[in-house]
Amino acid sequence: MINADHRDRIEGGDVPKLPGQLQLTSSFPFAGRAGELATLRSLLPGTDAAAGGLRLALVGGEAGSGKSRLVRELAVAAADSALVLYGACDVVVRRPYGPFVEVLEQLIERTDGERLREALGGGSIAGELSRLLPDLQDHLGALKPPVSADPDTERHRLHSAVAELLAAAGRDSPMVIVIEDLHWADTPALLLLSHLARGVADARALLVATFRSTLAEVPEPLSDALVELRRAEGVVRLRLDGLAVEEVAELVAPLADAQPREVAHTAAALHELTGGNPFLITELWRSLAERDRRCAGDLETAAAVRSLGSPEGVREVVAHRLAHLSEGSAELLEIAAVAGSEFELPVVVPERLGEAELGAAIEQAVAHGMIEEVPSRPLAYRFSHELVRRAVYDRLPALRRAELHLLVGESLEHRTPPAPPAELAHHFTAAAAIDGPRRAVAYSLVAGRAALRSLDFDEAEARFASALQLGVPEPLERAAIGLELGAARFRGGRSREAIPAFKDAASIAREHGDAELLAAAAVGLEEACWRPAITDEGTIEMLQEASAKLPDGDSQLRVKVLAGSSRALAFVGRFGESSRAEGEAIAMARRLDDRRGLASVLARTYWTRTDQSLDHTLQMLTEARDLAEQLSELDLQAEAMEWRIAALIALGDLRAAELELTEVQELVARARQPFALHVAEHYASTLALCGGRLAQAEAAAQRSHEWSRLLTGRDASGVYGVQMFGVRREQGRLSELQPVLRMLAADVQAEDAWRPALALVLAELGLRDEAAEQLRRIRDDGLEPLRASLWVASLAYLAEACALVGDRDLAALVYAELAPLSGGNVVVGHGVACYGAADRFLGLLAGVLDDVGRADAHFVRAAALNRQMGAFTWLGHTLYAHGALLARVGDSARAAGLLDESLALARRIEMPALVARIGEVEVARDVAGGADGMHGSDGSGVVRDAAADELTGRELQILRLVAAGHSNRRVGEELSISGHTVANHVRSILRKTGACNRTEAAGYAFRHALIDRPADR
Repeated sequence: MINADHRDRIEGGDVPKLPGQLQLTSSFPFAGRAGELATLRSLLPGTDAAAGGLRLALVGGEAGSGKSRLVRELAVAAADSALVLYGACDVVVRRPYGPFVEVLEQLIERTDGERLREALGGGSIAGELSRLLPDLQDHLGALKPPVSADPDTERHRLHSAVAELLAAAGRDSPMVIVIEDLHWADTPALLLLSHLARGVADARALLVATFRSTLAEVPEPLSDALVELRRAEGVVRLRLDGLAVEEVAELVAPLADAQPREVAHTAAALHELTGGNPFLITELWRSLAERDRRCAGDLETAAAVRSLGSPEGVREVVAHRLAHLSEGSAELLEIAAVAGSEFELPVVVPERLGEAELGAAIEQAVAHGMIEEVPSRPLAYRFSHELVRRAVYDRLPALRRAELHLLVGESLEHRTPPAPPAELAHHFTAAAAIDGPRRAVAYSLVAGRAALRSLDFDEAEARFASALQLGVPEPLERAAIGLELGAARFRGGRSREAIPAFKDAASIAREHGDAELLAAAAVGLEEACWRPAITDEGTIEMLQEASAKLPDGDSQLRVKVLAGSSRALAFVGRFGESSRAEGEAIAMARRLDDRRGLASVLARTYWTRTDQSLDHTLQMLTEARDLAEQLSELDLQAEAMEWRIAALIALGDLRAAELELTEVQELVARARQPFALHVAEHYASTLALCGGRLAQAEAAAQRSHEWSRLLTGRDASGVYGVQMFGVRREQGRLSELQPVLRMLAADVQAEDAWRPALALVLAELGLRDEAAEQLRRIRDDGLEPLRASLWVASLAYLAEACALVGDRDLAALVYAELAPLSGGNVVVGHGVACYGAADRFLGLLAGVLDDVGRADAHFVRAAALNRQMGAFTWLGHTLYAHGALLARVGDSARAAGLLDESLALARRIEMPALVARIGEVEVARDVAGGADGMHGSDGSGVVRDAAADELTGRELQILRLVAAGHSNRRVGEELSISGHTVANHVRSILRKTGACNRTEAAGYAFRHALIDRPADR
């Protein structure tokens, strides 16, 4: 893949094998990092093209710990066998994806055009890469534009394109990619790094990234990224601590023309002052040289080191060295410090310096170790360390800084080609106090819009906000910039911060009578509120105001206003008004032949539906799907299809939902839409749980959760929590969730949402008193607080908890709320979970209320619907609950058939908790047919044999397992209860049977024929 001409030039020595920043050499020896270098060299990719997989090494350490020197040594070692690429994060001006743009530019430059076209296959990848590499078309010709979609999809497609390019390049040649200074990285670059760490399985590459690891210098985005990277397989972490005294001696011995043992005292003194920081050691050594304080003897040199005192950072050292420079050299360094860590000489030349004076100034600055020449780039230099540049910059008075920023800004502005807008914006903003805001605002806006195209929403927000702070005199222009600011915040996942920007823009538009600007602000506000479910009545008012002020007649903007109004009204329960607005939007889009607008309105009708309009909603979603397919709008097509799945689940047509899901999964994988992939997988988990495929349900929930981690501004942990609660419950692993649910229920913010689930868990684990206390608290507070979140799920959980605990009062309240769902399906959220026929829960509640006839009818309807849907998990639960009810009232003939079918389903699906609960009733049924035929009831539906000395059904189960030789722990695992609970039951069994120990209890079980039957049959 490497350009043949370029390879010949490399081999001929015309082109260096290493990027310029990795060619820098040092007069100081490489010391103390041999182990770390060996570790990195062991990670270098091999020459075998089949041995793929990107490896990532993270090198952390404090400033000056030798991270850059370490990666330069690695690069030199790798240059003969691998393509070495380099990128660095800039502390002064953050270019979107800056270090990766550098890397990709180098890769493109070194790649043969034909091979590049082949690697990028068809142009769609290249189109996405053009967001970062606008000049890519110069290499490849015309490109397809990048896909326009939601921010998460656009970002994922871009990340995938970068990964595919690196994978293609790695198949041709092994690569080493060095990324420096992650602590200055922008968020998009960190997200891309995380993506590469997760998913470039076939790239023969080693990516080494350096960062400052001291707590004060790890910003939140980097901290979050490091947590994410820890989850990635095979990431190697190296930390560079201070050199040991022996290693300091190894460093300075060659400088003193001595052996390490001969400079032991000097090394100890240097270590004492610097903590073994290599950069500070070299700076102190330079100071000794400049002051001619290096002495022939080790003790004398050590004394000279201590006389320097401990440096405050490097400011004292740098101040001393600046004082010994010529005026011209010092002035040049001041301008360079304003320009940045790396600079081109023509940009920083003081006007008064002639050619000879300039040469002397540069030579002196290099000789004093302040700057160093960047190889392979003519007239390019960089500071020897960012600490040096910062020390020079911090010495400048504020006015002098502004003057120098203006000087550098104008020099960059007139350069051919001009500097990037972000760099110009930075300098003219810093110079605004003396230059005025005009140029700073103009370049900030250009830079902000460029950042938006590059999907760097943080940078875009910063630039738009800066423009507004600098001052924009024209009000309508301020409003337009406010819309851009709101859009940047919204697309960056900060909807709440976007709301004030849209409202401010609307206020200006209102004041100046600009109806279209007001409508645009209202549409933006509704969009920002709708996606994260922010209720804001002001949204409805603004949309209605905008609609009234727009010119009469049809327009695409009015369609958007009406569609937004429909969603906003539905969100607060004003369904009649919502339906009218939606109808107007659809009719207007049809009149305008606005097919894209029509498809968009129709695709979101699921949000405005009522339970009575699901069939009609399904028809509109079908039209939206078909329109989007005709328009080749993959994202809109996927959105419509996913809402169709939610509607089908709600309607109980699970088979049709499964078929639609298969198509959607193929579509969204092709479109690379993280949100759609997240939703598709959570549907897959819901449907698998209904169908009795527990392993599939768990795997899909995990995949959904992984995709949700790529979403900005959306916390999908609640979806994952609900789904795993359902899966773990059927797996008999509820005890794993008990601590988490206790914590959530204790959280003031979350207690209402999760208290019903906690009550159910406690009841199922046999902690009935605790469960009853949770239900009492819910009853005292009333059900109204539960409506805000997980309402339907809460009712379902409460129905089952009430049945287990026997809470009649709460059962009556829950029955009244669930009754309208009779005949329908219990669906949580938008297909987050489906618990089957609502009549199952109503049957449980009616049973608690001793309305046996009504309970019987509910269970019959529930079984019929669950069977029709293929919801076998919930059919098993329905048959069990119905059988237990009938056993309780003595209808053993019907009970037996129901329980047999329930047990068969529970065994097939592998639901141990349900098997155990059926076993309690089964024991009662079998014992009832024993030798003396005597039986009675304890009121719970469990029939007891008189010959079993009043053992409960649970105690009979435990006795049978104990007699089979199981320990308390094993019994607990079998029955999904704690070992402590088992021990309590065993003590009760011994007391009731008169046995002295477990062996005598087992004998009792054999004598009474209690273990002729297996525990599960």
